Amino acid sequence: MRFWPQSTPIERPLCGRFAVALGLSILWLTAAAQEPEAPAAPPEDTETAVPAEESPASQGTEAEIPSETHLTRLETQIVFLDLIEERRFEEALPYAEAMTELTEQEFGSPSTEVATAFTNLAYIQRSLRNFDESNEAFLAAIEMYREMEGPFAASTINPLVSMGANYHATGEYFQALNIFQEARTVNRRVFGLLNPDQVEIVYRIASTLANLRRYEEAHEQQQDALRLMERLHGSESLEILPYIYSYAEWLASGFQFEAARNQYLRAMGLISELDDPESGRLVEPLREMGNTFRLQKVAEGRGIGALRRALEVAEAQSEPDVLELARVLRDIGDWYTAFSRVGPSGEEYLRAWELLGSVENGEELREEWFDDGDGDYVLREYPSSRGVVDADEPGAVEGHVRIVFDIDVDGRPRNVNVLESDPPGFKDATMQRAIGRSRFRPRVVEGELAYAPGRVRNFTFHYIPDDE
Repeated sequence: MRFWPQSTPIERPLCGRFAVALGLSILWLTAAAQEPEAPAAPPEDTETAVPAEESPASQGTEAEIPSETHLTRLETQIVFLDLIEERRFEEALPYAEAMTELTEQEFGSPSTEVATAFTNLAYIQRSLRNFDESNEAFLAAIEMYREMEGPFAASTINPLVSMGANYHATGEYFQALNIFQEARTVNRRVFGLLNPDQVEIVYRIASTLANLRRYEEAHEQQQDALRLMERLHGSESLEILPYIYSYAEWLASGFQFEAARNQYLRAMGLISELDDPESGRLVEPLREMGNTFRLQKVAEGRGIGALRRALEVAEAQSEPDVLELARVLRDIGDWYTAFSRVGPSGEEYLRAWELLGSVENGEELREEWFDDGDGDYVLREYPSSRGVVDADEPGAVEGHVRIVFDIDVDGRPRNVNVLESDPPGFKDATMQRAIGRSRFRPRVVEGELAYAPGRVRNFTFHYIPDDE
């Protein structure tokens, strides 16, 4: 495996006709039926805080319905929904299993109600990362829908997409690709060749192709998605902005930074012409364009200039979007952390943290942005690929280096040490050097910058062992 950047799928909520296909599932799973993101390929470095605590699911525990409890289907459903609302998925699992049995007893099989119960069970298993069990439940639902509605049943689309995402999450990309393509075929057969909801599936296909190193095909899928939306809405329309941003993000993830910036400039031109030269819509493309320079590791004036312009536009709105304003401040803070030679002040981070206190889910965002235990890269140096080979090269074996380090209030790594490596010493120095030269978003606790100890990253690679 070479140190190629992993592409991340552009996710947007499944909507429109997809929601119809879910039927009763959406009524039952108000909190959990949202499609989880299809994970990208396993990254070449992963991170945890120390110590890393295992979830109950990973410890092998299994919740059960109290043996003395005898609930009706409706009572079981009510308890199930309450647990889902509280995101207590492990406790919800036995109720989901009971729902499939009770529903089958009441409605018989095949039936829409039983298929829905299997779909709900599959989502719960997926939330617990029990992917094999989740796939079994999805497949049971899919087969039941096909038995009732035929081979091109609209109701199979979401379960197919979710099952493909499960295979993607476990690195089984060929299986994932086949299932995503099957889901798109059904979607186009049922809703038409130009229906917009297929774009969600196209993004997943592109991500999977990228993880199979079929980069040109993946790029073609991204272009097809944008062209499809242009045909539906017109190339000079504000409705295509989200799809321009998705394509630009894809380009940036593949190091095509100038091409990505051209897409953001296109979006800004549309906004200025069709909306207003000072429209709040400009904030997102300005901010994202500025970030491409940081991702490229180029401290060019156009980068910070775009970010400052985004801040100016955001603050000038009669009713500022507080969350978008916080994003701009966060990203300006990232710029200074990445490139400042004298040490950033952290002022923008603290302003962003304060603003999050007044937005919905603000506490969750504070934790995600500033205290998630990982330490987000704001400037990433990659280790040398010398001596590493592709995973599929004959004789290749996997190696790893586990690094522990602290992050100070300026976002600089401190006390960078190797915890373990295999083979010992082979890539230790280059991994340490990569962490030491990178920069990270500092931790913010109770409105103050804070030292973040014990961050861990595990780098994996493939190599050909020397003959003994």
